[in-house]
Amino acid sequence: MKNQALPRIARAFDAAVAYDHHAVIQRAVADWLAEAIVGAAPRRARVLEVGCGTGFLTGATLPRLDRPDWLMTDIAPAMLERGMAGRPGVRGRVMDGEYPELTGEAPFDVIVSSLAVQWFGDLESGLRRLAALLVPGGRMLVTTLVDGTFASWHAAHAAEGVAAGSPAYPTAPALATMALPGLKVTTRRFEQRHGSAADFMRALRAIGAGTPREGHRPIPPGAMRRIARRFEADGAVATYEAALIEVVSP
Repeated sequence: MKNQALPRIARAFDAAVAYDHHAVIQRAVADWLAEAIVGAAPRRARVLEVGCGTGFLTGATLPRLDRPDWLMTDIAPAMLERGMAGRPGVRGRVMDGEYPELTGEAPFDVIVSSLAVQWFGDLESGLRRLAALLVPGGRMLVTTLVDGTFASWHAAHAAEGVAAGSPAYPTAPALATMALPGLKVTTRRFEQRHGSAADFMRALRAIGAGTPREGHRPIPPGAMRRIARRFEADGAVATYEAALIEVVSP
């Protein structure tokens, strides 16, 4: 069953006109993933990128590979258009990465994705569908967010007896139990300090990640102000716990 929140998520990212300015962590995670890709990609690799955004991962990786055939995909047409701009050597397609439709394109030597698959409705099933598009011995390298992301923000909410509207991410040990071939999971922490809680929320909206999880109820203004003060008293630091998932096709 397709992710029912997909149209809402796509609209949020299409509207993220200030994405590049605010996506500090997204760029850092893309650089981390690029190192892994460069070490894994064969010469003239056929590469599928899922959730390309404005091209952080493409830009960090493409110039370091030997004449790859790179296909960029994203659910948000405006993001894809911006990601492809100035990169004549790549191709692009608007696509829901959780349910790839790539007739005539597969198989790929490498499939990559930086901080996009956390939007999948069913992560394991989505990754399994993508892994099926690999050549024998091909690799999939993707990053996603895991439990502990926005820990201080969540703690400030919990102190007020409410839950934050940000998604609930899986734990790294849970990811390691997925039934995927050659699975390996490594983690790294990234931090970004904000001037205030308002700056943090503004940055989330700017990168298209301010969409609350399904069923989240708005928090009363008074409680929200107290949450903001608690978050700021703790340093206004947004912590991102990222996992790099590697899958090797048999």
